[in-house]
Amino acid sequence: MKIAKIMLVLPLIAISLRGADTLYYDISLLGIKVAGVEIIDSLRKDASREIMYRAFTVGAFDKIYDTDNRYYFYSDSALTRLDSLKKVIHEHDLDQIYSEHVRNGMIHYPDASPMPSILPVQHVLSFLIYLQYYPEKRISDAPFNFLLSDEGELYHPEIRVVYNAARDQDEVYFTLYKVAGVEVLEPTDVFNWMICAGKGERMMAYSRKDNKISEGFFSLGWGLNLRAKRVHK
Repeated sequence: MKIAKIMLVLPLIAISLRGADTLYYDISLLGIKVAGVEIIDSLRKDASREIMYRAFTVGAFDKIYDTDNRYYFYSDSALTRLDSLKKVIHEHDLDQIYSEHVRNGMIHYPDASPMPSILPVQHVLSFLIYLQYYPEKRISDAPFNFLLSDEGELYHPEIRVVYNAARDQDEVYFTLYKVAGVEVLEPTDVFNWMICAGKGERMMAYSRKDNKISEGFFSLGWGLNLRAKRVHK
């Protein structure tokens, strides 16, 4: 009987882990490692996709501005639309839980009126993974049939792509143009601010070998760039 139960459980475990993929990145500022990022992309038993980002400070910087934030994104299996997102923030003096849900063309927020969206939506962080799955979209001025949702505001993404032959990677520079909405969350966490709201240059590079994000940078102004580099564990 126990053997029979084990035989029933094993396929369920295999299904829940199907398609799981984990990526790790070191984040540095002025050549000093200040944080790490872990991304887990997996298919769930109900055929939906979950993408989880964890961003956390390390070393001396953890003493200065301790951070351990998690971001969850749920979509259809093909990652063509976002159904919901949630972030759990533990950052220095900020503890915060925030969510968005998309139903029948309306984006629902915890403490604000729903907002209509004429197109499906993504978030910047799910959009970065979308470009892993659809390398044919990694071309300059590629059209996208969705908007990017960020805490009450909607953005149209535009990308410029440069092929780096020496590293065999596509370097994607992206710009966000606001098209609708008003901010519903204040304050936001620093990671979301740098990637979504920051006004400086942003680039993510994708390896041609496996289509995964290999490195990137986000401008903080004053000539400072926060750099990400993939590491293998």
